[in-house]
Amino acid sequence: MITVKLPQKTETLLAEMAKASGRTSDQVAVDAILGAIEDWQDARIADERIGSDDGVRVPLEDMIRSLELREAEERTSKPAAE
Repeated sequence: MITVKLPQKTETLLAEMAKASGRTSDQVAVDAILGAIEDWQDARIADERIGSDDGVRVPLEDMIRSLELREAEERTSKPAAE
Protein backbone atom coordinates (compact mmCIF):
# COMPACT_ATOMS: atom_id res chain seq x y z
CA MET A 1 0.00 0.00 0.00
CA ILE A 2 1.19 3.51 -0.72
CA THR A 3 0.14 6.93 0.44
CA VAL A 4 0.27 9.88 -1.91
CA LYS A 5 0.18 13.52 -0.84
CA LEU A 6 -1.73 15.50 -3.45
CA PRO A 7 -1.94 19.24 -3.83
CA GLN A 8 -5.33 20.51 -2.62
CA LYS A 9 -6.50 21.47 -6.12
CA THR A 10 -5.62 18.01 -7.45
CA GLU A 11 -7.39 16.34 -4.55
CA THR A 12 -10.50 18.44 -5.20
CA LEU A 13 -10.48 17.58 -8.90
CA LEU A 14 -9.99 13.90 -8.05
CA ALA A 15 -12.97 13.98 -5.68
CA GLU A 16 -15.11 15.72 -8.33
CA MET A 17 -14.13 13.16 -10.95
CA ALA A 18 -14.84 10.29 -8.57
CA LYS A 19 -18.25 11.66 -7.67
CA ALA A 20 -19.16 12.30 -11.31
CA SER A 21 -18.17 8.76 -12.28
CA GLY A 22 -19.82 7.06 -9.31
CA ARG A 23 -16.52 5.70 -8.03
CA THR A 24 -14.34 6.38 -5.04
CA SER A 25 -11.27 8.60 -5.20
CA ASP A 26 -9.17 5.49 -4.58
CA GLN A 27 -10.73 3.71 -7.58
CA VAL A 28 -10.10 6.70 -9.85
CA ALA A 29 -6.50 7.00 -8.63
CA VAL A 30 -5.81 3.28 -9.12
CA ASP A 31 -7.28 3.40 -12.64
CA ALA A 32 -5.14 6.42 -13.48
CA ILE A 33 -1.99 4.74 -12.13
CA LEU A 34 -2.73 1.54 -14.05
CA GLY A 35 -3.30 3.59 -17.20
CA ALA A 36 0.04 5.32 -16.75
CA ILE A 37 1.79 1.97 -16.21
CA GLU A 38 0.18 0.51 -19.33
CA ASP A 39 1.26 3.55 -21.37
CA TRP A 40 4.81 3.18 -20.05
CA GLN A 41 4.87 -0.52 -20.91
CA ASP A 42 3.51 0.18 -24.41
CA ALA A 43 6.22 2.80 -24.95
CA ARG A 44 8.93 0.34 -23.85
CA ILE A 45 7.62 -2.30 -26.26
CA ALA A 46 7.48 0.26 -29.08
CA ASP A 47 11.07 1.34 -28.36
CA GLU A 48 12.24 -2.28 -28.42
CA ARG A 49 10.47 -2.93 -31.72
CA ILE A 50 11.84 0.24 -33.28
CA GLY A 51 15.31 -0.81 -32.15
CA SER A 52 14.97 -4.18 -33.85
CA ASP A 53 13.31 -2.85 -37.04
CA ASP A 54 14.97 -4.44 -40.06
CA GLY A 55 13.37 -1.99 -42.48
CA VAL A 56 11.47 -4.69 -44.34
CA ARG A 57 7.94 -3.61 -45.25
CA VAL A 58 5.05 -5.68 -46.60
CA PRO A 59 2.44 -3.96 -48.78
CA LEU A 60 -1.04 -3.97 -47.25
CA GLU A 61 -2.50 -5.86 -50.20
CA ASP A 62 0.05 -8.67 -49.73
CA MET A 63 -0.72 -8.89 -46.01
CA ILE A 64 -4.47 -9.05 -46.65
CA ARG A 65 -4.00 -11.76 -49.29
CA SER A 66 -1.79 -13.76 -46.91
CA LEU A 67 -4.35 -13.53 -44.10
CA GLU A 68 -7.19 -14.50 -46.41
CA LEU A 69 -5.25 -17.56 -47.60
CA ARG A 70 -4.48 -18.58 -44.02
CA GLU A 71 -8.15 -18.24 -43.03
CA ALA A 72 -9.23 -20.31 -46.04
CA GLU A 73 -6.74 -23.04 -45.11
CA GLU A 74 -7.95 -23.04 -41.50
CA ARG A 75 -11.57 -23.36 -42.61
CA THR A 76 -10.80 -26.33 -44.85
CA SER A 77 -8.69 -28.08 -42.21
CA LYS A 78 -11.36 -27.91 -39.48
CA PRO A 79 -13.97 -30.66 -39.38
CA ALA A 80 -17.48 -29.54 -40.29
CA ALA A 81 -19.86 -28.91 -37.41
CA GLU A 82 -22.54 -31.54 -36.98
